[in-house]
Amino acid sequence: MIKSFLKKVFSSNTESVVSEEHSASPETAQDTLNSNMFEETTKLTDYTVEEVIIQKEWIEKHLTKDWSNLVHHCYESALQDLSAQPRRIRIRLEEAIIEQMDAIFAKRLGKYLHLCEQEVVEFTYFLDKLDPHTMEIYKTYALPQRVSELNGFLQERCFMIYETAEALMRDYHQEIEQYFESLEIPMGENFFEEFEQWRYSVLQKHEEEEQQLASTTLSVQRNETMMIKVSREEVENENIHQLDHYMAEALRTPESAKSYEGSLLFSFYGYAKDGELLDLMGRKEIKDWASLLVEKHPHIFYFLNNEDYPMTRFLTSLVVTTEVEDDAVYYNEEELEDFQAYIQESLSKLATWLGEDELAVLHRFNSHFQ
Repeated sequence: MIKSFLKKVFSSNTESVVSEEHSASPETAQDTLNSNMFEETTKLTDYTVEEVIIQKEWIEKHLTKDWSNLVHHCYESALQDLSAQPRRIRIRLEEAIIEQMDAIFAKRLGKYLHLCEQEVVEFTYFLDKLDPHTMEIYKTYALPQRVSELNGFLQERCFMIYETAEALMRDYHQEIEQYFESLEIPMGENFFEEFEQWRYSVLQKHEEEEQQLASTTLSVQRNETMMIKVSREEVENENIHQLDHYMAEALRTPESAKSYEGSLLFSFYGYAKDGELLDLMGRKEIKDWASLLVEKHPHIFYFLNNEDYPMTRFLTSLVVTTEVEDDAVYYNEEELEDFQAYIQESLSKLATWLGEDELAVLHRFNSHFQ
């Protein structure tokens, strides 16, 4: 429960827990190593390190699976020997990233690091906070520049560090202090007291939300339509938590998945109403959000409601390059072919799990493009 909850904590508007003093991020980190993407260094002082060179492709395709595997390896190693210092992860940047680095790509790198922390909640704990190069990259690209955003950011990371330390039966105070020191940010005098108060209030709020979501889920009957409204802020932050929750509920069992078939509608708010589809199709942040959604949940097309609205074509238009002429929608044929192949592979696996006719499931999907 805590892991799924921590993935939803990423938009705090809480009061300050740290000092208001925070200098601008240092100059762009220029260090990189010419070695394998994941390279283990046997021993350094009293702990083992895993070195990771972030690849440009990972950022462009929002790839976090390798991170998840590595952090899981560090976590399991720490559980096996509670007396030893945990392994730590050092990060470097691929040469291609440094060569392309500008303000836009720096922002993309920052979002990617946020995604890693969001998807792999133990990520922040295992960062090597004693390694200057690692923390230089983290400070430069991940750390918010605005104090108003910084406080919430730090609280959330402290929460993740706390939960991981507790699970490993280690002192979270020392880990959090080291985190602040590595960022060169002073801690408030009563930091830990205020942090505990904040943590308690957040957990209470989470329990209330879970109860509300549970009651909402119970009210959804077989094939009943569920509308999810996605805000502009969620899009800009690549936040798909509402859809994550829907998919988690739908995929609990084959029976629940069948009951959710064709039930999902979602829409965006905070954008101009004139020429809605054209406006959305032309926005990069919408394409990034939709691409992340489809990459993470390609089987979502099984659940889209195409009776009340052509949701399959709508979502496809947000991902695949599309043109509109005389009220007709035209997809880039090459992109559409790759897109359909990707979705069909996922739907085939889903059909097998559901015990449904694979060809029938694929036909329902493909029929929307005929």
